[in-house]
Amino acid sequence: MHPAADDQRRAEDSVGNGAATHKSAEIVIDPAQVGAQNGSATPVPSHTYSEALAVVGQGRFHTLLLFITGLCLMSVVNETVNVGFIISAAECDLELSFSDKGILNGAGFMGVVVSSYVWGFLSDTWGRRRVLLLASSGALVTSVLSSFSPHVWVLIGARFLVGIFVSGNAATSYAYLAEFHGEASRAKVISWAAMFMSIGLILLPSLAWLIIPLDAQLDLRLFGMRYAMWRIYLLLCSLDLLLIIAGLLYLPESGKFLLTGGHREKVVQTLAKIYQLNRGKPAHTFPVKSITLDAIDSAYADEMQRRSKLGLRYLWQQTVPLFRVPLLCHTLKASVLMFGIFATSSGLFLWVPDILNTYVQHQDMKLCDVIALMHANKTAARSGDSVCPIAINANIFLITSAMGVVFLACYILNGFIINRVGKRTLLNGWFVVCGICGLAVLWTSDFYLTLILIAAFVSSGCLGGVLSAISVDLFPTNYRAMAMCLILMTGRFGAMAGSNIIAYLLTYNCNLIFILFGGSLLVCALIGATLTET
Repeated sequence: MHPAADDQRRAEDSVGNGAATHKSAEIVIDPAQVGAQNGSATPVPSHTYSEALAVVGQGRFHTLLLFITGLCLMSVVNETVNVGFIISAAECDLELSFSDKGILNGAGFMGVVVSSYVWGFLSDTWGRRRVLLLASSGALVTSVLSSFSPHVWVLIGARFLVGIFVSGNAATSYAYLAEFHGEASRAKVISWAAMFMSIGLILLPSLAWLIIPLDAQLDLRLFGMRYAMWRIYLLLCSLDLLLIIAGLLYLPESGKFLLTGGHREKVVQTLAKIYQLNRGKPAHTFPVKSITLDAIDSAYADEMQRRSKLGLRYLWQQTVPLFRVPLLCHTLKASVLMFGIFATSSGLFLWVPDILNTYVQHQDMKLCDVIALMHANKTAARSGDSVCPIAINANIFLITSAMGVVFLACYILNGFIINRVGKRTLLNGWFVVCGICGLAVLWTSDFYLTLILIAAFVSSGCLGGVLSAISVDLFPTNYRAMAMCLILMTGRFGAMAGSNIIAYLLTYNCNLIFILFGGSLLVCALIGATLTET
């Protein structure tokens, strides 16, 4: 539900933006291998980088690479969505209001929004591996520190910093993965890596189901404060970052990045080691001794040099044309649609555990009637001197985990049918179905039917990938990467805005949540019908 197509734009950019008319440039990787016999140089066979990757083959290295980059993408979901599973448990400890919960839910997304551009630029100038190491290490430290937050605003600030750091994983993972794969396998492995995000939506509530209900049985003290189970949950959600850091310390820098940066010896050393891992043969038997940059790679190398010289001015030069005719209309349409997708899916999904915690106790009522009752009970409790009444029902995490399975199934289904029905038809059809399901929540009092409708409603998040596939065709190659970054950044801002709008409406008018967001998906279907499919 957190489609990562903004991250995918780095994969496309790294594969090559620009004209294919640049003159090929040859880089001799291992001149020591060029010997002389009878006074004449021995000719060295030349390969393109793609041909060298074919010689390297697929094997253990690529399996590890897929696992680590998949974890990087999953960490983005883990560190932005996990707070949705603690707000009920943390309500008493931090005295959370609906408004506090809305801001807390959106803090991580806001961190991702404000830092996406910068991480993308650093990835293209510092290197993929270095950025992933820095981002993962920073996210790990700030996430661990956030578990010790004594006050809600300290926690909000800490989760905002976590979002800033984890945004680096979102902006770089696809490029890092893609640059170790040739054309034949690239799209396939990128799709596999994206599925780790759906897996994260299953693991998060499953972990919450195991950990958070133990709060009633364990009373832990650490550094003079009560270290509740929701704090341990935040801590455990960061363990994947440890695996990422360990894996990155073993993995090399992107060969494509090194090659376009002119680091000749490092490229052959990197590919030779991968060859050894994949083929089980000694590194010195790696047959590629010379690599020729093809036209696309040469254009990309020139573009990298231009970015380095211009610095952040490059971002400005790439962004301004998106808000001028003829690209302005495409930018606005795609951004509005992505905003609507994230505001509805992520914004509501973050509130699902907290809402269900009360709904499971009143299964014969309409959902909004239960929310009104929940608000009245909390207001009455705070006006008196009673003990905080919040009790966590472990079943809510199983229900949310089942919704994660639904999201994964939707991703898989979209992959099977997108080419058969067409991208635009699939997008608009899903918009209509999800919008109708959202509106239908207002009319049912059956518990299980309501859960099905909510699951279908928030499954609109799966449309992010479909919209990204359409948006790629709306922009010229030289502006495509920045356009995708902007569109996805707008979507994540929508997640933050949606969470806070829902926080307000939960207090004043629950029915408007489903009228507003359900209706917005139907409006999105009308806008989507005007997009040009190629």
